[in-house]
Amino acid sequence: MNIKKYKNYLFLLPFIFLFLILLNWHHSIGLSIDDLFFYTIPQETNIMSFVIERYDIWSSRILIEYILCHILQSPLILWWYLDSLIFTFIAVLTYKLINGENKLFYSTLSCILCLSFIFSSHYALGSAGFITTTINYTWPLFSGLLAIYILKNHAAKDTCKTKRILAYIISVLCLMFAVNNEQLAVILLGLFVLYYLLNYKTKINKKCYLIGITSVIGIINTVICPGIHKRYILELRWFPDYLQLNILNKLNIGFSHIINRCVTWCDLTTLILLGIIAICVYLLTKNKKQTIISLIPFIIASGFWILTLTDNLTLIQIMNANIVRYGYVPISIKRMILSLTIYAIFIIAFLYSLYSIYKNQKSVLWPIYSIMFVGFASTIMFGFTPSTPSMERMYIFFYYGNMLAILIFIKQIIEKRIKT
Repeated sequence: MNIKKYKNYLFLLPFIFLFLILLNWHHSIGLSIDDLFFYTIPQETNIMSFVIERYDIWSSRILIEYILCHILQSPLILWWYLDSLIFTFIAVLTYKLINGENKLFYSTLSCILCLSFIFSSHYALGSAGFITTTINYTWPLFSGLLAIYILKNHAAKDTCKTKRILAYIISVLCLMFAVNNEQLAVILLGLFVLYYLLNYKTKINKKCYLIGITSVIGIINTVICPGIHKRYILELRWFPDYLQLNILNKLNIGFSHIINRCVTWCDLTTLILLGIIAICVYLLTKNKKQTIISLIPFIIASGFWILTLTDNLTLIQIMNANIVRYGYVPISIKRMILSLTIYAIFIIAFLYSLYSIYKNQKSVLWPIYSIMFVGFASTIMFGFTPSTPSMERMYIFFYYGNMLAILIFIKQIIEKRIKT
């Protein structure tokens, strides 16, 4: 028996365990909320007629909802297995994007961070029914990652023509499904624009234009969709004063909610990212003062997290009292001073940490900062829609971006510094 041969496949074990964990979790999930609505559609009308009508009165996600309706007509066990596989392959594709030398370490880390991503997104995933939300958000995420992986690894000039054509066809199909989610379309376009601006003086990878073009198509599809405009009018009933808001008010809504989320209701993945950033600062600078400053965001977020676990919510309630549907609105001088001081310390320390890392490791950080920036900017989009009930779901891509940033930080900085 060739033991060395089998050692080369050890990195697959974490993904197998991840799939089994996810499958066990999925067995406890049934139909709820919007799942029940889409489940009954074929009993009343043809699925194609339904999605066309939805395009006219409500949503531009015609591809996503077509697949959603068909999945809901199948036995529930099919979604259990498919969704478990898709989350597992999100971990696999993330691992492939990192491409670390220590395969077992990075496959294990990718699986652990994928679980933290699911844990962070758990409430959001169930907010409209798990089946509906995963097919609307995590399935397009998987499709986008798969397209990027295929373009990166199977569309090179040295690949045979047939395989190259097939790679492009699969990539286009995956991207079209991915950008049918309007938020993901904006994220992919944002990443393409940043990539172009940072590389236009050098050679631009032409395959990236495919991502940019499909993202524009996805955004155009959303803009021209008659249902989006009709839905906008209907959703104003949830937020009748929305029409009175100017662009600064909308930015206030988006910015204040995401900052408040990172400070007072920090998810597990973001908390890990804050800790990793502090470690990177220490490894790059070996400076205690800079390290202590970089630890401040992690300490603040951890402190509030501990308060939520102990049900000691007084300080959190004081902080949240200023965050309303209109964004940050000071309620009293004392509360305003307290909350703004905490936010300011958090933001300044966080930006200082990123600057310290950038100053010492410029060459490898643009992908990380681009991912973090676009993920953060995508959540600010919340301020540009009156759809307040769907707010939680808009953080799903932000959580994944933080997961990916953690892995790149570890590969590009922590691993290299430990070796040296």
